Amino acid sequence: MFKLFGEKPDHPMYDLEEAKRLLDELAQDDVPKSLEEITFWLDSIKNAAGFSTELRTATIMLLDEAGQPRQAELLQRYLSAPHLHDFQGLHLWQGIHSFAQALTAAYAASICEYQRTEKRSFGIKERISLICVRQLRAVSEQMELELIRYIEVDPGIWQMLCACYRFAEAEQCAESMVFAYPGHVIHTNSQRELLRALVLYISSPATLAADQIDVSYRIAGRLSSFFDLKSTADADCPYLFDLSANAPPHKMENDQPVIPSNRFFGSTRALPSLKKIIEQNENDPAWQERRFGSDFTPAGKLTVLKHLMIYWAAEPPHRHMERRDINATIEVTRGFRVISQIVTHINAGHVAEEDAGASRAKIGLAAAADIAYTTEAWNISDMSTAGIGATLTGGQGGWVKIGDLCAIKPQSGQQWWVGMIRRLHTDSDGKIHVGIELLAKRPVSVWLRVLGKGAELASNWESSSGSFAYDYLPIILLPDEHNAYLNATMLMESGSFVADTLYQVMMGEKSRDIKLTKLIAEGEDYEQVGFEWLM
Repeated sequence: MFKLFGEKPDHPMYDLEEAKRLLDELAQDDVPKSLEEITFWLDSIKNAAGFSTELRTATIMLLDEAGQPRQAELLQRYLSAPHLHDFQGLHLWQGIHSFAQALTAAYAASICEYQRTEKRSFGIKERISLICVRQLRAVSEQMELELIRYIEVDPGIWQMLCACYRFAEAEQCAESMVFAYPGHVIHTNSQRELLRALVLYISSPATLAADQIDVSYRIAGRLSSFFDLKSTADADCPYLFDLSANAPPHKMENDQPVIPSNRFFGSTRALPSLKKIIEQNENDPAWQERRFGSDFTPAGKLTVLKHLMIYWAAEPPHRHMERRDINATIEVTRGFRVISQIVTHINAGHVAEEDAGASRAKIGLAAAADIAYTTEAWNISDMSTAGIGATLTGGQGGWVKIGDLCAIKPQSGQQWWVGMIRRLHTDSDGKIHVGIELLAKRPVSVWLRVLGKGAELASNWESSSGSFAYDYLPIILLPDEHNAYLNATMLMESGSFVADTLYQVMMGEKSRDIKLTKLIAEGEDYEQVGFEWLM
């Protein structure tokens, strides 16, 4: 495309000052278009003739720095509504992914050219540690983007991670500390960037929502100094990554022979730091952990942090329920308000009826009026006692996200079950495979009457004033694995949970008081809460 005139190419990016001017002129009000143009320049520069190694690398780094804020902005736009069937979201994702791919390829070309160059300038030698860091960062960001679409990670990802890290080790710069980008205040190195990618991959991202995968990536980057990479296996490094295999990491097997290209890694040293952050969030809900971004609530970050506590341990969980293949259909709908309406109800009894009859508007229950809803018929592919595997085709499940609450009714059944979307995967044919955790097969919709907290108990106000209008909340009781309610949990609408608040479960003559104890999980419109029964 770009020709040579004598020794000098006519590529617009050949002159760094001209390159800066072109980047300054990119549209500020059309971020997708400007990122697309940067992607074009990255593709054109990687193999353009006439560039010295130092000039090509400097230009790639300049384009990289121009693209980073645009990529970050578009990623946040995508994460705000990451539905798998959304065309606009897919278009955003494709633009970000294309930039990551072009950046990865450009840095790889720069490293290959460096390896072929016999006489290397001092400047390029000084930059080689930074080039490796940025190459590994670009590859890991490409991997993150593929994970948040729940597609298979491109096999080329592993090839590029292996090649770049082997090169960094050969150049003896794998542990050389640098600032990845201007304005960054935390040092990193090639080893930490490799570990960030590997640890994200083994953190069960298929069971996280897209925005949770992103915050997990940020947490891994922040805590990467606590990750270990060794040439021999030990209790703290149970995972194996073979630098010669160009394959994903896996758990080390006891009888597996060790070869020189093996690297063993683990994240157990990061667990005390994770635990400290979790305790800070639990003990002071108003405290904001901003190191991992401010777009998550403390409770939202708690969900992710607790997930990482489990999967960063030396012995992470694994499926232990026997699954059997099945060919059947289930009816599915979603949303806390709809589910609280359609599952089995327990009559609140005469006390609640008196309060409700006085002013039903004051009760504010989700199921106070019928809510219109639709259902879909999903094909079941497998099932265990704890979960269901389903396959979606066509436009089914446009709403599906990890953590979404859903109601399920077997084809021949009458009673609705309650489940949660736990796993997503999109295969090469575009079919979406969904894993649903069964929360309860006998859920019960009941009302809670708010009693208060400590000195603020509503009954104290009632006795002192002579009258008081109680507040009511809808909840769904989830019995334990024995279908008993002694160790039950409950689902409440988002924003309802306040630790140690007292409620009365309105069950007629069997009404009992409870105290909320802990937040177990949260989704878009619900919170799963632990509680204890009071005498």
